[in-house]
Amino acid sequence: MNDVEAIVSKILTMQHSEMIDKEPERIMEFAVEYVGRNPNPILLEETDYARGGIHMKQKVLLMGGTGLVGRAIKESLSQAYDVVITAGHHEVEGGYQLQITDTDKLLEILERENPEIVISSLRGDFQAQYNFHVKLADWLSGKNKRLLFISTANVFDRDMSQPWTEEAQPSPESDYGKYKSDCEAMLTEKLSKQLIIFRLPSVWAPDCPRIQMLREYSTSRKPLSTYPNDYVNVTLSSQVGAYAEYVLTHDLKGIFHVGSTDMVDYYEFQKMVCDLLQIQYPAFALEDIPEKVYQAVIPARTEIPDALQITVMQVLETLGGRVIR
Repeated sequence: MNDVEAIVSKILTMQHSEMIDKEPERIMEFAVEYVGRNPNPILLEETDYARGGIHMKQKVLLMGGTGLVGRAIKESLSQAYDVVITAGHHEVEGGYQLQITDTDKLLEILERENPEIVISSLRGDFQAQYNFHVKLADWLSGKNKRLLFISTANVFDRDMSQPWTEEAQPSPESDYGKYKSDCEAMLTEKLSKQLIIFRLPSVWAPDCPRIQMLREYSTSRKPLSTYPNDYVNVTLSSQVGAYAEYVLTHDLKGIFHVGSTDMVDYYEFQKMVCDLLQIQYPAFALEDIPEKVYQAVIPARTEIPDALQITVMQVLETLGGRVIR
């Protein structure tokens, strides 16, 4: 019996190991890695295996892992989970290029990686995305697995008379809002308690695409449409990542609104960002909104600790380079 076989045999005799019922190939992966990094591998203790190596962490398939939100989620999860990412338009090291139209490749990746958790942070044609998620849900359904679906505040963009919390029923008007709402409903029907939904307002981070857009329009002097009297909440990509880590680690389920607990006029917020970063105001083209409206998804889930909640001012502080404490 060689060292790897001895380690596998020893693992299988551990009466209290949480991993005994996991797939045999995952146990073999752990054994090979353990032998490779330990001078006396046969001295394996149960505590070594309980702590596990990278291959014994729960595996997360993060689809859309190179976008702003995907990168933040990967950063938050990488220490505690084995994260494999996909990207739509380019190869990724240790991951996969996966187009939303290629459902056959999706199923191949799912079978090969067999993740315990799938996270969907995808973009692209709405009908293609919907069809993609139908295939994904069918594969996940009935298995001991979870899906985290990244959704949007736009599922409420038909009725902007008030901010909305998690228990409200979607009421979309835009094509984007309708797609996300339809996908939420389909996934809920197919997956029930296997499903987690994050609804996000506008997502910001230092030098994020929205800040780059402000800089570009400031330089070009082209008109930039904006929305005075439209009250929103905002989030940071890092907050989305922190929520993902907390919700998954604590096995929470259902819908979560991830964003600031307060609101701000969107036009005023854009000007605050410009002031903070010393960007000359773009040539704002003000849309006519005579009465106050709301595009805000306010977090109300009591399971989320105060440490993960943020305010508009804390978002601004982060964009300006200050660390939230």
